[in-house]
Amino acid sequence: MDSGIMRKGMRVLSRAVPACALVLVMSSGGSAMDRSELAKVLKTIPPNGPFAKFGNVTMRTRAKEAGMAPVVFPHWVHRARYTCRVCHLELNFGMKRGDTGITRALYTKGKFCGVCHNGTTAFGVQKADAQCHRCHMENTRDLDKRFEEFAEGLPLASFGNGIDWAAAYRDGSIRPMNSINGEIALPFPDKLKQPLKLGTASPRSDVSFSHQEHFAELDCSSCHPDIFNIKMKSTTAFTMETNIYGNFCGACHMLVSFPMNDCRRCHKGMSNSIGY
Repeated sequence: MDSGIMRKGMRVLSRAVPACALVLVMSSGGSAMDRSELAKVLKTIPPNGPFAKFGNVTMRTRAKEAGMAPVVFPHWVHRARYTCRVCHLELNFGMKRGDTGITRALYTKGKFCGVCHNGTTAFGVQKADAQCHRCHMENTRDLDKRFEEFAEGLPLASFGNGIDWAAAYRDGSIRPMNSINGEIALPFPDKLKQPLKLGTASPRSDVSFSHQEHFAELDCSSCHPDIFNIKMKSTTAFTMETNIYGNFCGACHMLVSFPMNDCRRCHKGMSNSIGY
């Protein structure tokens, strides 16, 4: 079946999945929580929304002050070209919205977006053919259409962008660079190659965590110590609820990376109830 048609079908089905996931998780007894408590937690997971809009960051405040349309930053178009570490480590973009403090003055001096968006590497605003409208958007119709074209043929996923980014990376569908200055070699520790098996109250809900898949996009300092402080044993507060509210894995896996509605991506023994 055509991947575009399948992606549209999954978009419809994904709207019904939170309720299905709720039933499955509860029936599996996959948590030490009381069922009613677990139900309340799962109900707080926001709906996935359109695949084309997942991971888009809209910046309104400073644009409004300047009398311009909001800036819409699509993660999908950038992550196909560069790994997360390029922007979030080399270019010093914060992991949370509002942390970076980017301004037009910094941008035109070649900081942040201006490292690439200089009219040479990528479109810019410094020259006569300034393309401000490429970021300042009254609506995202054209951007959404570009996404549909971009996603065509990429590995399918049920949630997020509807793209299995890890699979796309593995099969070579995308080949993001891991440095703004070209490829650099980042040795991966042998002792971390085996995925971590994290037990839960139910065997079916055990978690499999791959350092290697995360290291392909990030490096150790992306998570340690700010998100996971090993020495402080900060994971004593690690629960589905704290993750859903943006802590731990939720720092990425609710807004940009696949969301937690996609249970089986981490809980390998579970099902999202739909297949493709």
